[in-house]
Amino acid sequence: MRKRLLAGGFLLLALLFIQACGRKLDPEESCNFVQNSQLQRVSWQDHTPVKLYIHSSVPTQYYAPIEAAVDQWNRSLGREVIRVELTGVGGEAVPKRDGASMVYWLSQWEDDRRSEQARTTVYWTGDRIYEADVRINAEFFSFYGGSGAQAFSGVDMESLMLHEFGHVLGLSHNDAKASVMAVTLANGTLRRTPGKEDLDSLRCEY
Repeated sequence: MRKRLLAGGFLLLALLFIQACGRKLDPEESCNFVQNSQLQRVSWQDHTPVKLYIHSSVPTQYYAPIEAAVDQWNRSLGREVIRVELTGVGGEAVPKRDGASMVYWLSQWEDDRRSEQARTTVYWTGDRIYEADVRINAEFFSFYGGSGAQAFSGVDMESLMLHEFGHVLGLSHNDAKASVMAVTLANGTLRRTPGKEDLDSLRCEY
């Protein structure tokens, strides 16, 4: 009888352990964030500012508009949530999960995804982001910074990076009229200021 009680006790403890480990979290309102399988928003939480590194493949004339996009998010939110930690970082221009959130300039792009101006890949565990890499499609698009004469034949780098850094922070696409997270950005279009929808979304987490 005692053996049966002990066995039953171990079984009960095992079940409680499994339930604790597999505890489901209550779903959250998305606030236009990417969500995990339990419908929790994924974000950097209190691990800000996010440190960004600019790979040496990125032409130096684009450093200023990239940093301007970072500054725009910080000014709009009233605090530093993202920062360019280092520019001109060496090594292969091959995005990979390595713990460093990097901006890459890629001269070769998948032919079946040529319409992408850029792509941000976000990695998370549970509901916390730990890395986000940005790829810029330099094979099929031309870019410009500032108010150069190429404006109507290329993509504004600051507007594009403002959008991609929204993804870095955890935001998904948003087709609201004033949002910088709209799916497309036409050549010559300036979209350099986060909309109310974007800021309200980020304030759900930051």
